[in-house]
Amino acid sequence: MISMLINASEKEETRIAVMDGGKLEEYYVERSSRETLVGNVYKGRVENIHPGLQAAFVNIGLEKNGFLHATETRQQEHFYAPEGQQRPARRGRFDRGRRRRSPALIQSALKVGQEVVVQVVRDGFGEKGPSLTMDVSLPGRFLVLTPTLQHVGVSKKITDRQERLHLRTLLRELEPPEHIGFIIRTAGTDTAKTDLKADLNYLVRAWTELISRAKGSPAPAELYHEAELTIRTVRDIFSKEIDEIVVDNSAVYRRLLDFFEQVMMKYQERIKYYSGGTPIFNHYRIEAQIKELDQKVVSLPSGGTIVIEQTEALTAIDVNSGKYTREKSPEETAYRTNMEAAREILRQFRLRDLGGIAVIDFIDMKEIRHRRDVEESILREARRDKSQISILPMSQFCLTEIARQKIRPSLRLVTYDSCPTCNGAGFVKSVESLGLELLRLVRSALGKEGVATVEVVVHPEVGAFLESKRKEIDKIEELTRKKIHINVNRDVPAASVEMHSYNEQGQKMDAPEQ
Repeated sequence: MISMLINASEKEETRIAVMDGGKLEEYYVERSSRETLVGNVYKGRVENIHPGLQAAFVNIGLEKNGFLHATETRQQEHFYAPEGQQRPARRGRFDRGRRRRSPALIQSALKVGQEVVVQVVRDGFGEKGPSLTMDVSLPGRFLVLTPTLQHVGVSKKITDRQERLHLRTLLRELEPPEHIGFIIRTAGTDTAKTDLKADLNYLVRAWTELISRAKGSPAPAELYHEAELTIRTVRDIFSKEIDEIVVDNSAVYRRLLDFFEQVMMKYQERIKYYSGGTPIFNHYRIEAQIKELDQKVVSLPSGGTIVIEQTEALTAIDVNSGKYTREKSPEETAYRTNMEAAREILRQFRLRDLGGIAVIDFIDMKEIRHRRDVEESILREARRDKSQISILPMSQFCLTEIARQKIRPSLRLVTYDSCPTCNGAGFVKSVESLGLELLRLVRSALGKEGVATVEVVVHPEVGAFLESKRKEIDKIEELTRKKIHINVNRDVPAASVEMHSYNEQGQKMDAPEQ
């Protein structure tokens, strides 16, 4: 049984889990303080143009300007033509979805002060603002409205030729507006003509309203706000294979009923309201599985493990056989462990929302057929992912590189702040290193003019190390004829020290450089 569980009892946070036979397969979380901007459409103003980056920075009314690369520029006559005279976007160098062979230089495509309509394609990270495109599109349940296309397209994930032809014919029979293109999503397969028509009408209305706002609003202005997490997730991932949607918030429950009434009436009965006293995720016993997403070591059924290390540049994943000794040869052990790891790694990508570059270090395998099987397993699992994934062939060292579309911050960035002690490095100095460094700082402080006493406040573990160096400390006091006071305090972090200098009169002086 496949269940979609929606935990929206706290107004600050919404969590969605998709369970298949009791196993967590997909997990989404969004905080009101970090709401995603992906999908929002803005009317912005070009603030700066950087020829070296071939990009423009666009003011869309947020704290940080958005980043617009030259390859994401498009003609936008449809936003500025008089009512009733909307012209189709030009073909050729501004065709959607294809990087131009000779992209227009950013300085010739845009100018400072120019108003443009843009859509957020990736949330900002750290000091970076959101990434933008002028290739605006609006997603529905079964269709995606694409104004820069002039034809009906079908999702690449629908591979059956007869089905693709049938869907194109079906949509053309609905007579969509000539100046707008549409792409049929995978959810459009086996969809009734009336449902497609309802989705098309909804998108055309939304597009008409967006154009009206664009013409009547000065930049910067928000023109279109993407749906909330619950509606967005149901719209994008619900399928007939999902047996139930269980939600613990009555307001969200009613909104889902309304949404299904508009686009998927026949599945409305699958929505259920949970009113139990036990929190919904505890009731379905999935909190433990969610907690495991915080761990960097993931266990495999056979006893092997995968270790996930997230860095600023990439995600490194190491596969270990661990306790797996069922096979007779090291080659078979490596093969079986790698096959398990391939499936689990792609699952972890989805659950943790890992984006960007990932390098997987599989256990060495000599047999080419074994390597091929692992690669095929990765490709099969990747098809389940809604994000775009590129996979390179396995190298001779059994390394596999994967690039996964990075749309929003990973689960770790959403739920954690950088550690103030290690500044996010994941390591702190050892007691010995800290103690030796402190002795150097004490010597430096005592050498300054006017300093008579140095006081240090340290964690008891560091204090114990300094006590073992008592003879050396006494010798420093004897040579300098100055005092060193060491105090311990459990409230001081183990990797930190407090240090103060005093003159002969006991007055505190400037702290020494650390």
